[in-house]
Amino acid sequence: MKNFTIIIPILFPFILAIIMATIKLDEKKRNIFVSIGVILNLIFLVTVFYMFGQSTLHLLKINEFLDIYFKIDKLSILFSLLVAILWIFTAFYAMEYMKHEGKERRFYTFFLATLGVTMGIAFSGNLITLYAFYEFLTLSTFPLVIHTGSKQALKSGKKYLIYSFIGATMVLLGMVLLFSVTKNTTFNARGILPALTNDNRNRYIVSYIAMFLGFGVKAALVPFHSWLPAAMVAPTPVSALLHAVAVVKSGIFAIMRMSYFIFGTEIIKALHVNIFLSILIVISILLGSFLALHQENLKKRLAYSTISQLGYVLLGVVLLNKDAFAGSLLHLINHAVIKIVLFFCVGAIMYTTGKTDISQIRGIGKQMPITMGCFGIAAISLIGIPPSNGFVSKWYLAQGGLTEGKMIFPAILLISALLTALYLLPIVTEAFFKKGEDTVVKEAPMKMLIPIVMITIIIVLLGIFPNMLITFVQKIASEVI
Repeated sequence: MKNFTIIIPILFPFILAIIMATIKLDEKKRNIFVSIGVILNLIFLVTVFYMFGQSTLHLLKINEFLDIYFKIDKLSILFSLLVAILWIFTAFYAMEYMKHEGKERRFYTFFLATLGVTMGIAFSGNLITLYAFYEFLTLSTFPLVIHTGSKQALKSGKKYLIYSFIGATMVLLGMVLLFSVTKNTTFNARGILPALTNDNRNRYIVSYIAMFLGFGVKAALVPFHSWLPAAMVAPTPVSALLHAVAVVKSGIFAIMRMSYFIFGTEIIKALHVNIFLSILIVISILLGSFLALHQENLKKRLAYSTISQLGYVLLGVVLLNKDAFAGSLLHLINHAVIKIVLFFCVGAIMYTTGKTDISQIRGIGKQMPITMGCFGIAAISLIGIPPSNGFVSKWYLAQGGLTEGKMIFPAILLISALLTALYLLPIVTEAFFKKGEDTVVKEAPMKMLIPIVMITIIIVLLGIFPNMLITFVQKIASEVI
């Protein structure tokens, strides 16, 4: 019974989603139901970690390949806590925002189901379990992407499905090739692969690249990135989840699992595949930043920014040293909280004023000082100006590059930081330092404003007091490298 308890944080959101889909609730009851549900799920999660620690569960084993297996370790604890906490903030934000989007019942059904799926990804103990939940993630988020039902939304949803299924096919190819050699796909620190030989070398290379690129689709790795800006037609709470936790970070998490818990650093270094992949990652970092510079639409500018910032996290993965991986994990967390604030602030502007472009928000900082003040703090953090949390993670990533003796990587991080300043600071200056229209604009409602302010406080605290998080991610890095 003890082992079955560990999957409560996965099952509970699905139960909530089924209830939401089958029982019609008025707005007040629905909001209470959702808020209590997501808070309870965090409580269940923390309770499982406290009572059972690092546990395992074989739920269904047909053979060595088809084995639904769950495992809690430090990496799953880190990722699942990030998901559960940000889901709560998003739920409260959405209660107000979704009023003008409509179809709230359908939205919350898939919103809750996606929480369960993402928890399943966090708790997956082998590749086949991770792959199954990874596919469910596509299916549960698709209705959220096409929520508005417009022609553009349906077109973007189709693109999202096509890219996701292409990525899934590549991952499946890699898994089959890998299993033909290992007969095992269970996650284990430092990897599970037999020693490298001439017979298995090519299979390892094709398998790793196929899975990296396949999972890289959801991580918006160039050239598989274009679905992400297209998905900006979704409501802002969906955009925030896509960019902060649910989809793109699941892709990153899967790459971390596959790299460090299946292949291991020694095999990857021997295969030299990280060199090829680092080129794609650098292109993602720079291209995302350059494309962001040319976007007038606020959400699309943030979307291309995400492509660039995810490249930072992936760079830390392929550098294959402790500092770089610690920086990667730190940026996984820091980017999540920063980007969700940026999207929430843009959503607040859209909700209050209906404005979507940078040129339309002149002078809005004086009318919405809390919203734009939080946006400014998040922007400074994403640029990486000390003592922000963004600086902390970028410092470790730069250290990782120097450890490998490659000055080019810290240089690329500096160039990207400059580009980040060039595409984010003009939004702040337009809002605070340029005269706008004389129309009266009020701050967003409290249900939207409180999550924005609270996560901004978390951003500041992670910058000023990063030691606890640094210590935890360094323990993860030490276990796998």
